[in-house]
Amino acid sequence: MVVPNKPSTEGSALDDEWTRYCLEIAGRRAFGWVVLGVLAFVGQLLLVFLAPVPDLPLVLLVFSTVVLSAALRRRRPAAPILAGREWRYVRVHWRNGLLVVHGERPLVLDIAAGPLARGRISRHRRAWLVPPDRAGNTVVTFRGIPHLFPAQARRR
Repeated sequence: MVVPNKPSTEGSALDDEWTRYCLEIAGRRAFGWVVLGVLAFVGQLLLVFLAPVPDLPLVLLVFSTVVLSAALRRRRPAAPILAGREWRYVRVHWRNGLLVVHGERPLVLDIAAGPLARGRISRHRRAWLVPPDRAGNTVVTFRGIPHLFPAQARRR
């Protein structure tokens, strides 16, 4: 099966082959992190019961629990944002750490993309996004980067 390297602008974003591929990769990545987190938690729990100095493992256990709960609350699911909307092709560029979207209604998006993705985006200057909802939440994807980036629309 050949997977496309960009989304289609026809039909619902959730029914798109590229979107399904990105969600499948994200699911595998999340499962791997969950397994690693469970193993780390069990290892720290064993340290709490078996270590001669119980203070340090207990502090690490509390710290990891706080970090995990913060990460789970912060993550926005992409599927509700994609439901019933279509991908739109747009031209983009970076300005002051924000992604500026050109078009009939220019947008400024706050997007969490690493330096490698930012470099690729700067070179290609094109993206696909779903229109933002009333709260300003949207999802952006880029050609050849199989990842759906949640973004927040900012006022200009």
